[in-house]
Amino acid sequence: MRVEVMPVVPAELLDPAWDFYTESFGDLAVLAVNRHVLYRHEFDELMEDDRAEKYLAIDDDGTVLGMAAMTTNLEAVSLISPDYFRHHWPELYAEKRIFYVLFVGAKRTGSGSGVFVELLSALYRPIGEVNGKVFVDICTYNEEQLRLPRMIGVILTRISGKAVPTRMDAQSFWLYEFPNNDREKN
Repeated sequence: MRVEVMPVVPAELLDPAWDFYTESFGDLAVLAVNRHVLYRHEFDELMEDDRAEKYLAIDDDGTVLGMAAMTTNLEAVSLISPDYFRHHWPELYAEKRIFYVLFVGAKRTGSGSGVFVELLSALYRPIGEVNGKVFVDICTYNEEQLRLPRMIGVILTRISGKAVPTRMDAQSFWLYEFPNNDREKN
């Protein structure tokens, strides 16, 4: 297994990458209120957008075992606020030392063993080289059920020597129900 880093995913890998992506992240369509799964045209646009590096873990027969995308060009990512980062870390922002991981996923069984760690190692390299910061968007399901922030912190600490996680922000969605709606209206 090797992790290849590329600014643009070649056409012959688009379908296998899409298949991996939908298999890995498709469940989030019904587990998270915010849309965390790209539509195919958005996925293809991202795979062709050289403002984000793509990380593909590929086995010897060409099977995609893991995938990630990361950028320092925060303007290239919809639904995050570059102004937030410019305000809080102006120097890091100007020097493009703030990294955003759009997604990271690894095959969960069999040949996917160790792939997540390998992807995080590859993602950390450019961050470590510039003493940067990295942030990710993790939905409640992945936080509470999979304990993803803690797992990522443990792995990044092993890779980097020490990784300190900080919750930057949180968004909650509220449902209001009206159980007495069937009462008589005047």
